[in-house]
Amino acid sequence: MALEQVDGDGSEFARPKLGLAFAARHAETLLVLLVLGVALVIGLATAADYGVSTDEFNTDDYGPKSLAWYASAFGDRSQFETVEEYLWMYGPWFQMLVAAVQSLELANPITVRHAITFLFGLAGLAAVVPIARLTVGYWAGLTALALCLLTGYLYGNLFFAPIDVPFLFTMSWSTLSIVLMVRQEVPSWHLTLATGLATGLAIATRTGGVITHAYLVGGMSLCALEALLRHGRAGYGQLRQIALHTLLVILVAWLTAIALWPWLQTGHPLMQFLEAYRHFATLDTSFEFQNWGRRTFTDKLPAWYIPGQLVARLPEGFLALLLLGMAVWISAAGSWTRAAIGALRRSGIVGLRPVAAELAGSRAVLVVGVAAFGPIGVLILQGSTLYDGVRHVLFVIPMLAIVAARGLTSLLPFLRRLPIVPAVLGVAHMAVIVVTLVILHPLEYIAMNSLAGGVAGAYGRFDLDYWSMAAPEALRRLERRIDAEGRFAGDPPRVLVCLGWREQLAGVMFRRNWIAETDLHKADYLIATERWPCAEGTLAVLVDEVTRFGRPFAQIYANRRGLGE
Repeated sequence: MALEQVDGDGSEFARPKLGLAFAARHAETLLVLLVLGVALVIGLATAADYGVSTDEFNTDDYGPKSLAWYASAFGDRSQFETVEEYLWMYGPWFQMLVAAVQSLELANPITVRHAITFLFGLAGLAAVVPIARLTVGYWAGLTALALCLLTGYLYGNLFFAPIDVPFLFTMSWSTLSIVLMVRQEVPSWHLTLATGLATGLAIATRTGGVITHAYLVGGMSLCALEALLRHGRAGYGQLRQIALHTLLVILVAWLTAIALWPWLQTGHPLMQFLEAYRHFATLDTSFEFQNWGRRTFTDKLPAWYIPGQLVARLPEGFLALLLLGMAVWISAAGSWTRAAIGALRRSGIVGLRPVAAELAGSRAVLVVGVAAFGPIGVLILQGSTLYDGVRHVLFVIPMLAIVAARGLTSLLPFLRRLPIVPAVLGVAHMAVIVVTLVILHPLEYIAMNSLAGGVAGAYGRFDLDYWSMAAPEALRRLERRIDAEGRFAGDPPRVLVCLGWREQLAGVMFRRNWIAETDLHKADYLIATERWPCAEGTLAVLVDEVTRFGRPFAQIYANRRGLGE
């Protein structure tokens, strides 16, 4: 209701309306900023707590050598010749950025890498806020952001997944820019350029970024359909503009990718890209791991592998809202299909005009739906080689959070009738998650929900600490042990950290003048990890272990000299 007031001269003026929608809109914005601010402070304050993931050894080598390619005017080929094989089939822009910041010597290089990775990951999650607002409504952005940050598997990976997190960042912002484009009848030139740069950055991170072209072409095709339905032949000019903007996005994207990805510069860009795409689509990597307690091979995955992993790793509340959001969208799709069939029967092709207009008007929502489920469908149909949980599709979790936010908004009319009980349950659920993540720190990414039995019940039935993040904590314990015993003062111990073909690089995690050993029999101490239980079958003696919820994730073993013999 507008408030009126009589001025001194008897004239009346109306104050602006301060409705609930206005207040709610600003309340959500403030809460989003608060959540992002708290996450930023916590993330930067704890960045030094995380160890080096196995892939970070590679990317720390890849970044400086990729910089050398540009600094030498494309003469230094070390990034193709002396890095781990096939690493050049990933775009190096993020690794170059990290290497440049590390060269400033602002802090420990590992801490710098984790801080930058986290900043980009958090920025990628921030993009879900406007996407959710535009496609679902108010409060959906805050809901989606909170769901992402409370997902331990996602939050933990934000610090140390050196390729998957930058890809999440580029895919989130690419999706946002495409959603903004398709909401306009004809996109603006600056938005077209921004979308080209964002999608190009996605392609220049990982070959899977090319799927953004499918989002773009699909969404812009629906823009063209709306123009035809509204203006008929008079809309042909608008169609040409839509096509021009779409092609310009694709052109800018590929120019960006070529400029940032040296692999594309060493031959025909399209052929080089296709070679990299085929390599990762049919990756020649085969090893065994546990998936819901079943022996599974990376190159012979069941079709339900990705959905099954998400069911185990997403929090229970996230899963419930996701299923509800999917049901809402599936119901809407079913209603549209029935309407289309009914119109076709009644009036033929002409009768499809209203339902076609409805479809075109829903294009932004459809883009998000495809971004949430399309990549999963493509990987299942391809029969792709996957491992390490679902880190390769980490980028879809923010999109799934938006679908879950849609599920929550569908409940709001019912929740308003009895708000206290669901509010208490929601707060309690979040509190349990936060406490669990605090206990798990810095192993938040091994969090499993109750359907998988929690961390304790999932141990041995799932691949949990595949990054061997418990190894640094074991090293800190070993430091305290050796310091307390006062041995090895003049003769530093030889420590083998079992990381699978990267043991010789583990010395970067040492805070003492120790020797990084690679020979099992020469080591004084062994740090065995969940994926690499290297002490099995040896005479080494267990002296300590890193546990979470009663399950060991790293063990410290001593050989004879480590026992003082």
